[in-house]
Parts: sequence; structure tokens; C-alpha cells
Amino acid sequence: LGFECRRHRHLRYPLIMRYTAITSAASKSKQSMRTLAVNVHFKHPSLGMKQHEILSRATAFLLSVDPKESTNQGDEHGQSSPYDHLVKSRSERESRSRRQDYAFEPAGGKSRNASELDWLEFCPGKFRPLVHVVASSHVLSPWLWKKYYPQPWLDKISQEHVAYSVDVYDTGDKSSVSEPLATFALNPYPIHHPGNMDLAIAHLKHEESAIKHMQALGVEMLHLTDLSKNFEKDDTVFFEGFEIAEDLFDPLNDDEGTNVGKKQKDESSEEDTRIFMPYTNRGNLTFASQTRFLASTKEPLPEGLCGGPVFDTDGDVCGIIEGIVPKDHEDEKLAGSASFIPYFRLKEFIDFAERNILKQILPKQLFEKVVDIKDGKALNDNKKPMDFAGNEDEEESIQMDTVYEDMVDSMKKAHTPEQVEAILATVEREKQEIMDILDREGGDLDEIVAKVRKRTRDKQAEILKQIEDDMVEEAEIVPKKES
Repeated sequence: LGFECRRHRHLRYPLIMRYTAITSAASKSKQSMRTLAVNVHFKHPSLGMKQHEILSRATAFLLSVDPKESTNQGDEHGQSSPYDHLVKSRSERESRSRRQDYAFEPAGGKSRNASELDWLEFCPGKFRPLVHVVASSHVLSPWLWKKYYPQPWLDKISQEHVAYSVDVYDTGDKSSVSEPLATFALNPYPIHHPGNMDLAIAHLKHEESAIKHMQALGVEMLHLTDLSKNFEKDDTVFFEGFEIAEDLFDPLNDDEGTNVGKKQKDESSEEDTRIFMPYTNRGNLTFASQTRFLASTKEPLPEGLCGGPVFDTDGDVCGIIEGIVPKDHEDEKLAGSASFIPYFRLKEFIDFAERNILKQILPKQLFEKVVDIKDGKALNDNKKPMDFAGNEDEEESIQMDTVYEDMVDSMKKAHTPEQVEAILATVEREKQEIMDILDREGGDLDEIVAKVRKRTRDKQAEILKQIEDDMVEEAEIVPKKES
């Protein structure tokens, strides 16, 4: 279809921006901010640059690593109940109890099988990202996208020459001129889609404090549409991002790079007169494939929205804005349609990225165990036990094997082969039952062993009672005398 990226225009640094606010058709009564402005700063000495300038800028958003919290309040239709306060109190008590027994909170969200957890949920939040900053790949690393930016001077730019940040703007402020409410730095190593889809994620520096500040400002951490949800033609979706209303100097439109690193004509002014308007639009789905959704909109999406979120009617992210079908496309029904990458493709990419992140965090053997769990295998199978303590664990295992062999030899001296076989079969059955309970329910090992052993004893007592009753019944049978 020859899609057009709605090319973000580019700014110089520092920035003082003017914008107007538009209320989203899908927004809630309480004002919140669901999109961010992402900045790519660059400096290259060979281009005559002495300080960082803006290379590219567009829209981004925060995607939560953890699932939505289950409130457990109200009925199945979400209606409030007079007992909601009791449910909340019980939840708080359970959380306090967990904090007493465990160093870290377990995975949140609704109850699921272990194999259904996302990759980073296997790692406490203290040791991994809590949010992904989602953006377009061509925005974060334009030199990777020759089809968009063929300028020769971009060949000199690489990851080492750039830095990233995101700005928060008050989309509810009706004033005509405003600076960002806050700017947050990103780590300088984004993760790009391995198959060259226009997707990338980055992460906040000093994430814990940054998230607290963002939430205090009203920034939302978004969630993806549930994979079980299906869309149909004409379904309504909502687009959000930042529209660029004026066009001044754009380094990525400078084919020769002769103006890169040079001031604009007005040396005395630090103000960037371009207008950035928070933008929302609604559309209706017209086309869907495995890699792309199209939606008709009242007017084509403007420049600057690349990387912005697309929302379903529940307020979840059902895609990321890719661009538009060219306005001069031969099919008039498609011309100007909004194009976005669907949520299930974004989910696949997030899974890929989170798996690689977790692999760098966890020890190799523990990561392999997580892979087994994700593949649906039992937590405790017949594989060689993980060795976290080195030779001490190996020596302890050898000692336990020796004790077990001595115990079996002792039983053989005091019991018949059939009795020994029956005892060992009982031990093996109990062991497997304990493993199954640990995999399925978890819990304290000593309590589980005691419960399984009691069950065995009860069964033995039942069998002995049955044998005793049968013997008494046989003893009470008196043969009939012959007449």
C-alpha cells in the first residue's frame, strides 16, 4: 500500500513550546495524560556540533509490565457492594501477611497458571523495569531506516551519538503557551523489533522516582487489549498523540547536512515557534491483517503521531500508530486511512524483549527453569537439580543417596522382597504426590509432607480395618450339619 509515516518534525534544544488542548472523546471525567513526547538528542563532532540538538521527536506512551490489578470489589458486572470495604480490608491484611513472610510481592493481576505469567513477572519489580516506553523504531534510531531517511550524513550517526528523553505536557491546561511539566531521561539503549517492524521500547533512568513523579502529574501506565478480544469491521478506535502545526528547520530534511549544528537565523531567540497540539481522533476499522489494521478517520492523521497509542472502547491499547495510507492512493476508500500495528503484534514484541531482559537478570539455570515453566513443564521434573551453591550441594546430594541406599539395605534384611517393593512404591508415590501439590498449589513443605503422610496412614488404617472385618465375618460362618 506504500504507507506514509506521519513524519515527526524535529526541534532544536532548548525548547519552549506552545500548544492547545483538546479533550479526548474517549477520556474519562478525571483528567489524565496517556501520551508523552519523546525526544532524540544527538551530537557529532565531525558535523561541527558542540552541543546536543534535537534529531527527531514524536509520540510515545508508558506500557505497564505488570497486569491490571484485580480489585476483587463489586459483583461480576462491576457494581459496588456494601461489603466492598470488607473485601478491601481482607486484601490489605493478606498483603501485610505476605510482606512478613516474603521479601518481595508476588506477581499481581488475576489468578493464572504459572505458564501464563509474562516473562518479567518471574522477577521482583526491584530488579527489573516496571514500565516500557513504547515508541516507533524510526523515531528512536532514524539512521536504521534508510527507506525513510536516505540522507548520507545520517550514516555517521550511531547509538553512541544520541540521548533520549520524554516530556510530560499538561493536556488539560487551556493556556496557549507552556513548557513541559517535567522531562525524564531514558536509558540510551532501546530495543528494536527483530523483524524490522516499526516498534521499539526504551526505559526510564532512575525509574522508581521517575514513575512516582509521573503518576503525581497524572501520567497513566497503560495496558494492552486482552488477546482474547476480537475486533470487527466498523469497530471504533481512538488515536492520541502530538500534532506538529508548524514546519521550520528539520535536520532529517537536510539532504547534505550543511545546516546541521548551525543556529537558526534568529540567533537572539531561544524560542521554538512551532505549535504542538495534543491531538485526538476517532476512527472505524476498515481492514485487518496479521500485521496491520486500517481505520477510516474524518481527516487524515497529522504529522507527529508516529508511536502514539490506539485505544479500544475500554481504554486499553489495541495498537501503535504507524502512519497513513498515501492520500493519492489509487483506492480512494483506503487513501488517507490511519494505519496501526495491532496489539497482538505489539504483545509478541514485548514478549521477545522481556525474555531477553530476564535472561540478562537471572542466573542461567534459573532462567532455564523459567523457560520450562513457560513451556508448560512441571516445576520439579527429573532433571538434575540446579546447583546454586557449588560443590556443597553436590556433596550433600551424594550423602543423601548413600543414606537412602543404606536404608534400603536395612529393609531387605528385615522384610521380604515383596514387602520392600511395596514400601518403596509407597515412598515413591508419596514423593510424587508432594511434588504435584508443590507445583499446583505451593505451600510449606513440612505441612505438605505431613498431610500426604496422614493420608497414607488413613488409607492403611482403612485397609487393615477392612481385612479385620473380613476375618471376623469368616469366623462367624458356621458350617451346616448333615441330618
